[in-house]
Amino acid sequence: VQEGVQQRFLEKLRARMKTIRIGDPLDKSTDMGALVDATQHKRVAGYVALARNDGATVWQSDTRLPKGGCFYPPTLISDVGTASAVVQEEIFGPVLVAMPFRTPAEAVELANNTVYGLAASIWSESISLALDVAPRLKAGVVWINTANQFDASCGFGGYRESGFGREGGREGLMEYL
Repeated sequence: VQEGVQQRFLEKLRARMKTIRIGDPLDKSTDMGALVDATQHKRVAGYVALARNDGATVWQSDTRLPKGGCFYPPTLISDVGTASAVVQEEIFGPVLVAMPFRTPAEAVELANNTVYGLAASIWSESISLALDVAPRLKAGVVWINTANQFDASCGFGGYRESGFGREGGREGLMEYL
């Protein structure tokens, strides 16, 4: 998050996170379903506890969680160092880690300084700036002012630890025939 708007952005983000409707993912009025299983729930909770123990600011939505299932509250982590596990590893849960940056170059450096790179989303009022930054990100897919807009039936992959599976689909195998 750009330093100049960080405070205001995080306030708005927390307000939005409070309104996320959690429940059955097949219900069209649901925004977010459960985690895949109890093991993943424990893993996500472990990452959040680790961040808290490392001195990060952890905020969790007080949204009512459904009974049963492996539901986890939307969580925002800030004031965390770049070496923290919540920054360096993929959590695969409803956890957003907000890191401040001053310049676009610093944002790219932060984004690329991890072991993963499945997807990235750039949000900017300046489309030319976003289009300049996008190709510098080491991610399998980069969205601008949106997220999760893709056809899941098409092969896609990421970089580094997120690259597994890029060549495992039909399109990837056809390259070897």
